[in-house]
Amino acid sequence: MPYLYCDVMKCTGCRICELYCAFIREHALNPKKARLRVERREPAFDKAIACRQCADPPCAKVCPTDAIVRNPKTGIVVVYEKKCTGCGACVEACPFGEIWLHPDRKKALKCDLCRQCIPRCPTGALRVETSEGSTARNRSKLVESRRPVMLERTQVSGK
Repeated sequence: MPYLYCDVMKCTGCRICELYCAFIREHALNPKKARLRVERREPAFDKAIACRQCADPPCAKVCPTDAIVRNPKTGIVVVYEKKCTGCGACVEACPFGEIWLHPDRKKALKCDLCRQCIPRCPTGALRVETSEGSTARNRSKLVESRRPVMLERTQVSGK
């Protein structure tokens, strides 16, 4: 499933993504109304977090009113606000802490992968990613980082 990925090596913590999300979706410059959040990861990394669009979303399983469902056309997990009672069960169930209650309406609030924040990121830290793509990219980075060691070992053993 696709999800919003944030490269911690590029994210500066400027929070433009939060502000733009809140502005586009709520017509307010209030980061607490955004569908993503920027968190500080110690010692000095910032990271935008948003719904992971789980294959079997725990938030949807615990929702007593079926307000959280996967859209059959897009495959994206969405919240139907009219059905949401604001009980907060979804907030507690999310293993990633990436769903919140709206500060005013007290309804579930999560990223629905609208992608409006991506072009607004000044450092290009945001992109839509899939688990498969992320795994392949990480594997390639690991191989590239180990290449000098591997080359050195083959030269030593080849003498």
